[in-house]
Amino acid sequence: MNQFLKELKQSKELTCLIVKNTTILFKSTAKGVKPLMDYYQSPDKQKDVIVYDKIMGRGAVILSVLINAKKIVTPIISDSALKLAKHHNLEVFYEQNVPYIINRNNDGRCPIETSVLNIKNPQHGYEVILETLKKLKEAQKHGLQKT
Repeated sequence: MNQFLKELKQSKELTCLIVKNTTILFKSTAKGVKPLMDYYQSPDKQKDVIVYDKIMGRGAVILSVLINAKKIVTPIISDSALKLAKHHNLEVFYEQNVPYIINRNNDGRCPIETSVLNIKNPQHGYEVILETLKKLKEAQKHGLQKT
């Protein structure tokens, strides 16, 4: 097993690593698409990186395309995310392919993945992800939904 995947799987807190060659460029303990959003918005991002993420949904793949990742390594990837990664010629290593990513309440689909389910264009997907995150934050503020 790859050392970075092993580190990701063994850590209770770590959720995402971005690696170039053998150097870790970015680490995060944030949940959901936040780590990849943070890296995408970073002025220090580099191209041709490998994304190690605990769970890869379609939103995470969209962000991986935008950061010019060359490879995704994940224990879990959804069907939709895998298809999109292949569409964008991303190399993917995964351990388990699931029909869809489950939301944090464990009672349905991930709202981010749902929002970009039919989107192939990464820039459009990014805009939809931003809008969905905004709506989720508003709903959470009003006690309507957990994210």
